[in-house]
Amino acid sequence: MAEQKSFKERVKEEAIVNAKMFKEFFVDCEYLVCSEAFEKNPYYIIGAHTSNYEHLTGVSSSLSADEFFNKCLEGTLQEDEFAFFKKGQSEAEVKGSVRRKINALPNLSSLFEAETLVEEDFVKNRVKCTFAAGKTTCTLGFASSFPSKPQSLMKGNQLNADKAKTAELVLRRKRGETVFDEIVFGDNEAIAKYISKIQPLLSERLVGLKQPQGSDTMRYE
Repeated sequence: MAEQKSFKERVKEEAIVNAKMFKEFFVDCEYLVCSEAFEKNPYYIIGAHTSNYEHLTGVSSSLSADEFFNKCLEGTLQEDEFAFFKKGQSEAEVKGSVRRKINALPNLSSLFEAETLVEEDFVKNRVKCTFAAGKTTCTLGFASSFPSKPQSLMKGNQLNADKAKTAELVLRRKRGETVFDEIVFGDNEAIAKYISKIQPLLSERLVGLKQPQGSDTMRYE
């Protein structure tokens, strides 16, 4: 009979396993998101730093946030280098939060695929974010920085159904590039809808995908 893993060992393993994904999807790339849900801003640009990762796992660590991420990425994180401690919360409460976060963590790579909802001025219990993106598997809230950085990760869809609307267009660029050249979700009709707001941020190729009104559209996923 296999020895059962402790909760701390499982958290360590999940933090290590998902670090590469977080780097590839959120540190190495930036995203532009357009939706009718956005009233305060015409669009949001999302980008993460390695220092954001520790907070998304819910643990606390004696390491710096960058050191924590690098150890996860290298697979060298040790169990005595993090703990389940938050001021004003019991260890059981923190563990419950961490459990939900590590269950949601693997789903971040598919967050901006089809049927993603977004909500501006997101509020959930003690969590307040400039906006959040969610689907059935997870919700990710973003801070009011530029680009907007990941602030809070929650399990399941935590958005307000009365306020949330579909993310109609999601574009991606490699960090350091000046224009967005890849469509993650959306079509040329969505580009045409938002072109007046985002054209300076688009590559010539994406601008060229805009079609005249009434023409057939193509979907890119």
